[in-house]
Amino acid sequence: MEKKVIGISLGDPAGIGPEVLLKGLSSVKDIPGTIPLIIGDIPVIEKNIIYGRYPTNIVRGRNGIKANYLNIYNTGTIKSKNFPIGKDSPLCGKASFLYVEKAIQFWGEGEIDGLVTLPISKKAWHMAGFLYSGHTELLADRLKCKRFAMIMMAGNIRVLLATTHIPLKDVSKTLSTRLLIEKTTIGYEFLQRIRIKSPVVGISALNPHSGEGGILGSEEREIIVPTCRALRKKGIKCEGPIPADAVFKKAVEGKLDIIIAMYHDQAMIPLKTFYFDKLVNYTAGINMVRTSPGHGTAFDIAYKGKADPSPFIEAYKLAASLVCPKHR
Repeated sequence: MEKKVIGISLGDPAGIGPEVLLKGLSSVKDIPGTIPLIIGDIPVIEKNIIYGRYPTNIVRGRNGIKANYLNIYNTGTIKSKNFPIGKDSPLCGKASFLYVEKAIQFWGEGEIDGLVTLPISKKAWHMAGFLYSGHTELLADRLKCKRFAMIMMAGNIRVLLATTHIPLKDVSKTLSTRLLIEKTTIGYEFLQRIRIKSPVVGISALNPHSGEGGILGSEEREIIVPTCRALRKKGIKCEGPIPADAVFKKAVEGKLDIIIAMYHDQAMIPLKTFYFDKLVNYTAGINMVRTSPGHGTAFDIAYKGKADPSPFIEAYKLAASLVCPKHR
């Protein structure tokens, strides 16, 4: 049986993406049923080659892939090893954007079966003229998916972000019963896909102490309570609103299969504090299997040999399990 091809977009060349790829490649290249295909630039790999030495095979698609090689599609965007490192730049922003664009094209053409995206800088994308707020929004736009959600995972801890990359001051006015029903339904469908039996969803409150009956905010009473009522009518087991300072404890105890967080840092502070080396970003709702390590470009440690490949390895394993269910 032909192996499934997992595309790996190289991320911002100035960051730690190339390093974690080369450090982690030995751990993922022999995962049953899959073979990795890197989408990036040869000079970026060459600048990081001290982190893992593999014979390189330049390919145009899956037919040229060889076992036990570093298979790479070379975009030709970065033409030499003399590119900026450890900071935002239009050149690296352009390169990282084009890597993802090529990956999307490859998926549409059947050249890859799933995608792991290494970290990009949103600022660098904007400096290069690509005005997306991240991978999730770009993928949803290019794949024409209107229903999508960002799920952060660390083992059995799963958190869906109801709102993602927006200013904190805009969270309250963005939340609505309609939005929460849609996002929770997407999360519930994901749990069913990974064969969680009788999944239970925990919907976090927005305000301290779940709003204290309206004293500390009305969003729980006006938005979250009606959401839970509507979801239960659809047959979705859910609890909420659960105070944000208690919801993670319930998940750790195994009482919740997924948390619906109201905003980015409500989810990411506990996840990055306690599960950084296991954290994976999964885009639910789109047609493509897409995962990513749950961290950024880490410019401060780029090209210093300090990056931990563990989140990349976990991201690849999740992508492999979804494109090859029999190896789950």
